[in-house]
Amino acid sequence: MRFAGWVIACALRSHVMYRKSASGCERVHMFATTTAKRRPAPKAARASSPAKTKVESPAKTEIEQLALELQEARERQAATAEVLSLISDSPTGIQPVFDRIIKNAARLCQSVLSAVYRRDGDHVHLVAYDQFSPESVAAVRKAYPAPLSSNNLISVAIRERRLVHEPDVLVSGGYSELQSTSGYRSILVVPMLRDEVAIGAIAVMRLEPQLFPKAQVELLKTFAGQAVIAIENTRLFAEVQERTRQLSQSLEDLRAAQDSLVQTEKLAALGRLVAGVAHEINTPVGTSLTVASALLNKTDRFEADVVSGGVRRSTLAEFIAASREAASQIMINLNHAIDLIQSFKQVASDRNVSDRRAFDLGQVTEQVVKGLRFGLRRNLVVSVECEADLAMNSYPGPYGQVLTNLVLNSAVHAFPDGARGSVHIAAQASGKHNVEVLFSDDGCGMSSEVKRQVFDPFFTTRRDQGSTGLGLHIVHNIVTNRLGGRINLETRPGAGTKIRIIVPREAPFAAE
Repeated sequence: MRFAGWVIACALRSHVMYRKSASGCERVHMFATTTAKRRPAPKAARASSPAKTKVESPAKTEIEQLALELQEARERQAATAEVLSLISDSPTGIQPVFDRIIKNAARLCQSVLSAVYRRDGDHVHLVAYDQFSPESVAAVRKAYPAPLSSNNLISVAIRERRLVHEPDVLVSGGYSELQSTSGYRSILVVPMLRDEVAIGAIAVMRLEPQLFPKAQVELLKTFAGQAVIAIENTRLFAEVQERTRQLSQSLEDLRAAQDSLVQTEKLAALGRLVAGVAHEINTPVGTSLTVASALLNKTDRFEADVVSGGVRRSTLAEFIAASREAASQIMINLNHAIDLIQSFKQVASDRNVSDRRAFDLGQVTEQVVKGLRFGLRRNLVVSVECEADLAMNSYPGPYGQVLTNLVLNSAVHAFPDGARGSVHIAAQASGKHNVEVLFSDDGCGMSSEVKRQVFDPFFTTRRDQGSTGLGLHIVHNIVTNRLGGRINLETRPGAGTKIRIIVPREAPFAAE
């Protein structure tokens, strides 16, 4: 008996250990001793499965709802991004933006009709629509433009600058003939506000008599804001274009005026050159005329001696010597006049034509200064010192214009009130391919403020005396552009002015 009890105890202990390792149950479950008593347990587990399914179904439904909302949010975000991209790509075209907005609004709001309206004065105009039947199109063409003071819900939203959201227009009223042709029942109208001023509205309509979801209301507000951005973008772009056109026209007018003033300056300089050359020519021509007149008197006396028969060998020899001397003087003076005329012709041609040609820098400098000397006050001395054989292939006309403007600028500004002074022009080689022209005067000099602006167009300190302020501006442009060189100015009050010009012997062809 003891042995049998020991066997039964071992069997029970073995069964308990098995239960613990298989199911991990607590010690209280170790009192189950027969298989018949343990079989109902799986049935109980199977009976609990439907209850577990009932618990999981609401969670699954909630997940699906959240996924749907997420998908809709992504679609709304993509639609608004698409409109913004279209706004940036079409700064001058507002209609494509309106068309895209109403198509997206119709799709995302599940509307049967969608439209965009613009305010123009005291009327509301339909500017874009989607999903309109031919009957609906005929109805809106008849109704619009609509007075802003009407009871039309679109006019109300714009006039009162508020959102209009009606779940059933047949109950609230304010619908138009469009309702009878399309059968819509609910409507959502969002005004387009710019600085608290309604400039239009976006409307969507549905067949179901119910309110639009909050997400769709917010989406339509976003579309309304984007429409305002598009309108403003187009308006600002048009204003910028118009302003740019006006500025371009003003710039063209200024350039034309500047060119006219530059031409006037050139003609004035040419006129001074003519006056100087005329004065210069007057001396040899006058001397020639005097000598010719004296020779004519001698000829008359010699003729009288011949008629009277009192001509002696000494008288004949004297007449021949006097005639030879007179002819020599006339030839010398007339040749001098011819040289002056040729020089004048060359300088005048260079000033007018500005052709590129080979020339000697020293000769052209002398020609230009010679023409200027007699047009200047007698208290201003101009001297020239040029290195020999400075061969150039450049533009003698513009170079002469540079010298003329520099000399005249010194005469007016460096020596005010008739003060005496001198101007010195020196030219020499600067390396193998360049020449240096140093223009200097011993005048009053310039302040740092004047020096900073001296090459600016229309800047002058003598406007009351008729100066245009273009003289040194023209000098700078000619040196840096036409002659392909550079210019540097050194000056200080009371110490005169030095202008150093370095230009290539071979002017760049691009300057032409």
